[in-house]
Amino acid sequence: MATHNPFSLGIQEQAIPILAIILCIGLAYLLLRWVASRRHRALIREREGVDEASFARRMQEQGFDPVIARSTFRYLQEVQGIRFPVLPTDDLDVDLGLDSEDIKQTLSDLSSGLERRLNAALLHRPLVTVEDLVRLLQASPRAESSPGTEAVA
Repeated sequence: MATHNPFSLGIQEQAIPILAIILCIGLAYLLLRWVASRRHRALIREREGVDEASFARRMQEQGFDPVIARSTFRYLQEVQGIRFPVLPTDDLDVDLGLDSEDIKQTLSDLSSGLERRLNAALLHRPLVTVEDLVRLLQASPRAESSPGTEAVA
């Protein structure tokens, strides 16, 4: 009389449900990728004609420094890899996919590049949009020159 290994019988009984779960996860992943791809293409179409210059003009009309606006736009495109034109109202997390570490790095890099000193007191409100990011950078005081150096006029 042949004896069956209970372990192999258990795996055989569970193989179909496990494969079904794996298939569902794979299909959900593909669906999410497809939806994200469609959204990305739609954003590119909707924002046709938006570039660094038009972004800076729009921000300047709202009272923002165009140098800070241009630098922010360029940084988000080139360093953070945002592949569609950025708008001031874009949500840093939802629209641009930046997590808190990305936002901290962006603030650090931009403030350094713009020779601004981030003030912790200015971080009392969460940064939600690109406009919030530009506003914080603009509100940050300019970094002081090192002792013994003179500012170039």
